[in-house]
Amino acid sequence: MLGRILVLIIDSDPDARARTSALLSANAYDTAEADDGLTGLRQFFNLHPDVVIVDLEVSEMSGWTVIKRIRELSDTPVLVSATKATNEDVSRTLELNVDAFLAKPYDGQDLIDRLNAIQNRTADSDEGRWVYQRNGLTVDLRSCDVSVHGEPVQLTGTEYRLLTYFIDRRGWVLSHDQILTHVWGSDYAGDRNQVKLYVWYLRQKIENDPGKPEMILTKRGLGYSFAG
Repeated sequence: MLGRILVLIIDSDPDARARTSALLSANAYDTAEADDGLTGLRQFFNLHPDVVIVDLEVSEMSGWTVIKRIRELSDTPVLVSATKATNEDVSRTLELNVDAFLAKPYDGQDLIDRLNAIQNRTADSDEGRWVYQRNGLTVDLRSCDVSVHGEPVQLTGTEYRLLTYFIDRRGWVLSHDQILTHVWGSDYAGDRNQVKLYVWYLRQKIENDPGKPEMILTKRGLGYSFAG
């Protein structure tokens, strides 16, 4: 997780979504909302949120199905909310590695405490939160220093933003428009050549063999994936 934390709220109750979103925004979290399970799953794949809150009674696709789909590809922290819970529900939270169960109506401070605990746990357990180091590439996210096999590498501001976006979403297939929006801004949407050019620049500086990249991989017809 780099910078502000993005929380995706999947809940068919508009009042509950609004209350949760307002609470999170007031506590320096960014939010995105979905009013049904299918939309929520699309939002998850498009936005790559840092945390997901799923209501079990969400429409179109059950909350458990949403969580199962998320778990097939990601270990993103998930919080479940529900008006009541059965013993089976509790068992499924363990099976699907759910981080917390929130009984509705839940206390706002309890939610913030749980999110802060997740954030702190991630900081303690994930070395890549501040220093990413793999395959000879080292990126210090505090000082913005980059090195390859111990040798300092000078990146432009755009190259550095692109690299850290790749690192933050490593393993995901990122479309050209997703990369443009996050690195350059929404005004650049559609300018695929910009992405291709800067991927080429980065490969020259961080790959052992830029002609046969092992970290920034091209997914033809889809975009790029960072396998570093």
